[in-house]
Amino acid sequence: MTGRADKRADAVVVGAGLTGLVAAVRLAGAAGPGRVLLLEAGGEPGGRSRTTDHDGFRLTLGPRALYRTTRDQLHALGVRVPAREPDLTTALALREGTLHPGYAAPGPLLRTRLLSPRERLAVARLLAFSRSRPSLVGTDAAEWLADRLPTERAREAAFALLRISTYTGRPEMIDANALATHFAEVRRGVGYVDGGWRTLIDALLARARALGVRLRTGTRVTGVEGGERPRITTADGQGIRTRSVVLAGLSQRAVGQFLGQSDPLDAGRPLHTACLDVALTRLPDPTCTLVIGVDEPLYLSVFSRTAHLAPAGGAVLHLARYDDGAGLGPTEVRKRLHHLLDLCQPGWREVLVHERFLPRITTMTAVPEARTGGLPGRPGMTVDAHPGVFVAGDWVGPRGLLANACVLSAAQAARAAAARL
Repeated sequence: MTGRADKRADAVVVGAGLTGLVAAVRLAGAAGPGRVLLLEAGGEPGGRSRTTDHDGFRLTLGPRALYRTTRDQLHALGVRVPAREPDLTTALALREGTLHPGYAAPGPLLRTRLLSPRERLAVARLLAFSRSRPSLVGTDAAEWLADRLPTERAREAAFALLRISTYTGRPEMIDANALATHFAEVRRGVGYVDGGWRTLIDALLARARALGVRLRTGTRVTGVEGGERPRITTADGQGIRTRSVVLAGLSQRAVGQFLGQSDPLDAGRPLHTACLDVALTRLPDPTCTLVIGVDEPLYLSVFSRTAHLAPAGGAVLHLARYDDGAGLGPTEVRKRLHHLLDLCQPGWREVLVHERFLPRITTMTAVPEARTGGLPGRPGMTVDAHPGVFVAGDWVGPRGLLANACVLSAAQAARAAAARL
């Protein structure tokens, strides 16, 4: 349809996942009520932070933890969510098909028989003193571990713990400084959210509405033009004129398509994870609640042991196989995750309420690789040749991974967008 007059909005945020909601709340807090329009292509907000309910069991899309920086950013917005830290002292390590007392906490690490005393001390030092080291930028994590740890066994054991905080299947896949910086954040504590991440999304939505953000779902954006008065085009042919636009939580390719760029921004390769989410009426083995794969990138955690996610007596488990480039097909991956569940919770099929296998969840839009310059090498929030258009997401800006990168880049983009109002 042609000849339709453009609609008007002071500021527009495209994408109503975690990144977009944070950006909208930040922007509305600076701009005032009624000045921010939030567009979402799907039927509901939430994006990858959605949570589904199955007979009272809450299942998030795979295992997700809330980091301290994310919680601090949410608190600054007036948003608080109930979350508690998991107990790592009871973790088990899976190596060569056998479960061993784990080493995910300092005490068990110094006692584990999986490592020699020399190896234990070296791994403990590396994990305890992991922090941002700009000198490591451009070095992959495999080189860093080889330099710091005395044996291949020690390197394998250390990366098994580092892996679960970043979802990376092999140390060659990620920049060493990005990994060290993120693990320093993990040491500050992580939380599992009561009710799943829907609790977080609902709290952000409530805050957005209180600040006068206007939400439109089912609105697919097809094009964005920068300038003095940026213009957004939607799939129904409607144009929206605004002063500033934040493209939030989109991939580099999607941003490039919206802006008509033939070459997408190169922030790194996407990272995918195979996830098996399970709801049980009871836990067959209450002692086996956290398992970390050492020689294969596997993971099992009973999230409901820490967070309220199940009816009384029930359990919610998240299992994962991190992508290590092995090229395993979905059938084989699911078989391996079922085998892990059989090993850790024998008899689980007799108490099964719901099972969901997601063979390829995008867990990181772009991994900060050594070849792309790590965190400092990621694209910034501004887009050349498109004034008034800003981007935010887990691949934008020099700080943070995963949800931390989402909220930090969203806050930065919102500040820049507000300056144009």
